[in-house]
Amino acid sequence: MVSTAPFVSLADRIRAHASATPDKPAVACDGRSLTYLLLVNQVEALAARIVASGLTPGGARRVGILAANSLDVAVILASCQLLGVTAVPLPMLVTPDAQARMIRDAQVTLLFCQADRVANVKSDLDALDTGFDGRMIVLGDRGTDPEATLFQDWLRSDAGAFISPAIQPNWVSDLIYSSGTTGIPKGIAQSYEGRAKQWIDLGGFGIDAGARVLQTVSLSSNFGLSALLAAWWWGGCLFMMSKFSGEQAVEVLKREEISVAFLPPATLIRTMEAPGFEAGVKARECVKICAGAPLSASQKQLVVDAWPGPFYEVYGQTETASVTVLPVHATAPDKLGSVGKPLPGVDIRILDDEDHEMEVGEEGEIAVHSTTLMAGYHGQKESDSSTHWRDEHGRRFVRTGDVGRLDDEGFLWLCDRKKDMIISGGYNVFPADIEKVLSDHPAVFEVAVIGFPSHKWGETPVAIVTLQREATANAEELRDWANARLGAIQRLAAVRVVPELPSGGMGKILKRQLRAAFADAIGMLP
Repeated sequence: MVSTAPFVSLADRIRAHASATPDKPAVACDGRSLTYLLLVNQVEALAARIVASGLTPGGARRVGILAANSLDVAVILASCQLLGVTAVPLPMLVTPDAQARMIRDAQVTLLFCQADRVANVKSDLDALDTGFDGRMIVLGDRGTDPEATLFQDWLRSDAGAFISPAIQPNWVSDLIYSSGTTGIPKGIAQSYEGRAKQWIDLGGFGIDAGARVLQTVSLSSNFGLSALLAAWWWGGCLFMMSKFSGEQAVEVLKREEISVAFLPPATLIRTMEAPGFEAGVKARECVKICAGAPLSASQKQLVVDAWPGPFYEVYGQTETASVTVLPVHATAPDKLGSVGKPLPGVDIRILDDEDHEMEVGEEGEIAVHSTTLMAGYHGQKESDSSTHWRDEHGRRFVRTGDVGRLDDEGFLWLCDRKKDMIISGGYNVFPADIEKVLSDHPAVFEVAVIGFPSHKWGETPVAIVTLQREATANAEELRDWANARLGAIQRLAAVRVVPELPSGGMGKILKRQLRAAFADAIGMLP
């Protein structure tokens, strides 16, 4: 799946598709679509407007996007690819203050903003020491601002002909910010060359010119953005929703005869639970690609049993791209708890706290070397240095912050996020181990385990859970059920049942927010 071919830009690929198959759909959202020819026409018109605004190919001034999925957002992202300007798709699920800090950190000077977000973001940008000296283009209606510049009006204004630049492989394609960013934002920079290699690799998962691809998350997430741009690389069509629902996903799967679906665990489960799945989707073969959070072995088996077609669990991060793949449909039951084997061209090392390599079977921090590593953290050389490790040959590895082990057959097993580890009574307790147990309870839909202060133990585990639709289990029952299956140092001090868990654009549970929300209610435990 790893390519050694010379660099080719996505811009060249999209133009080639528009020439060869002009009437073929390229992207669809909420029942509307653009063909490859219409996409290129709109993209080149927008690229000319961006140039007229003072942004230059390969320059330090960047395009920000703060909006839900739409055809307009897809056109903006494609324009950045054709122009060689860095795109900064901003997460919608963080506070306006966090969004403003990301905009400033990324040096965004042209911001495309959804109408209902304009007032709050303007206020928080004005509150920053440096303010915002760029231009804001509004997607949607004007809202309460009669002077707002609307996207469609701005796009139609004359800007002259677009002259296509030669995209350089080392230019920054995009900056992706963590949905849980606090304090100083950390933008993950991806080069055009690194991105192209990622999209080529995704061809090994069934994405080709005939692919009809469903993606179920925001384009501000690495998973969502990768699905869109990979579909365009191969000449397929990507289907997305402005806002995910299981019911709408089922309708798209049925109506559009989807061949490949990008589904983080939360949207995967919601889709399979939605009305109409059994009758309309279950009989249709589809490639499923799941990433963003681990599934338990029983959940993986459930997907294989309920939905025909290849099912791939992919482990990786925005910093590393895809690292391992587990073809769940073709994996022995005793390996389903792993996240699979490294992809071709990927080298994994397990490190201890002193950066020494661990032996097979020993747990430590996962470090990754590949051709698809991030270019670095934007403007943060210190973070770059602390994130990287070099082997005996001087090759650069990215420390993932995940704890794991490699078995004697080369399968990678995740233990936990290093930073989420609970130290209880002097023992290391990994929340993921407890979460896996609780996730097997038939009433539990989602679970997050967090360490809270304890007089006796220093820290002790507490589980925050949501229930399956129509389930009726109570907190005490869940705690007793889990503790009967956990080791002594893992046992839960408490369980809290809530309607929903806070999550980022990729469906990852934001434990920082949960910890803050329950700090006063739980307080100091015995």
